[in-house]
Amino acid sequence: METPLISIIVPVYNVHEYLGDCFNSLMAQTYPKLEFVIIDDGSTDGSGVVCDEFAKKDGRAKVIHQNNAGLSAARNRGIAESTGAYIAFLDSDDFLAPDYAQYLYSLCAKYQSKMSICAIKEITEKKKEIDYGAIYDEKIMSTEEALGRMLREEGFNVSAYAKLYRRDLFEGVTFPEGAVHEDLGTTYKLIQKCPRVAYGSEAKYNYRKRSGSISAAEFSDKKFDIINLTDAMCDELSNSFPYLINTTNLRKAHGRFSVLRQMLNAKELTPTQKGQEAEIIKWLKENKTFVTKNPVASTRDKIAMYSLLVGKWMFKLSWNIYLVLRGQFHADKPSK
Repeated sequence: METPLISIIVPVYNVHEYLGDCFNSLMAQTYPKLEFVIIDDGSTDGSGVVCDEFAKKDGRAKVIHQNNAGLSAARNRGIAESTGAYIAFLDSDDFLAPDYAQYLYSLCAKYQSKMSICAIKEITEKKKEIDYGAIYDEKIMSTEEALGRMLREEGFNVSAYAKLYRRDLFEGVTFPEGAVHEDLGTTYKLIQKCPRVAYGSEAKYNYRKRSGSISAAEFSDKKFDIINLTDAMCDELSNSFPYLINTTNLRKAHGRFSVLRQMLNAKELTPTQKGQEAEIIKWLKENKTFVTKNPVASTRDKIAMYSLLVGKWMFKLSWNIYLVLRGQFHADKPSK
């Protein structure tokens, strides 16, 4: 069986306390032919030193230090510096199951796919585990099915991680530098290049949830990238795949729900931001049927829309109740 080189790209920025778990999970990988491309993106907390120490321990690792340029730039640099026939990503505060690379490559080989996806296990700050692939089965998906499931977050999402890509998929595709939530501008383009995409329901990627203090959160204008990138993605996909129109309409609403939640949880908004908040609410109300009459909208989506129609306070209250119930529901759920 062919054993191509897989490059795992790890952008690092001020995550000193999490690098032990991250790097240990790389060293424990069972796939026999790997390189680790670690991009220290101008860390100031000693993370760069930890990266260099890891490279001394494991000859498969190479470390590139650069001035801070953001996650997109670090990932793009990692792609340029890597040599593998396949590429995967690992965020430096997360960690992998030992057979992460092996599992993803076996899916590509089994289904002759340029791209494979595994489920994600979320590790909450209270050490609870949420397995997002538990209700889905392994399968090979068409391009349109993969895009629809990505947009609806059915077993996976737009994140660059928890996926394996054949290198040629990145020809002409880069992460948008200077933007936040950069995956929104990239992953769908890579899927469009694949006539089929392999999905495996086993959770091999461990995502560490680090929310911080919501009540003390600062709101940045960069968060509007979520709306702009989402709209660009959805407009392109609805033109290329007309049958996805219900899903793309719903996703546009999701983008605005996400930004609105963050604005309502912020300590303070500028007058300009308050005006943008009003514009978001106006858009959602004018396009309420994107959710209320949408056959692919979930009960959660509809509650969010109906609560917003009552008022901002009800929208915020409903979401906070949902978060509490979600945590209780998953609290005793066994991991897969």
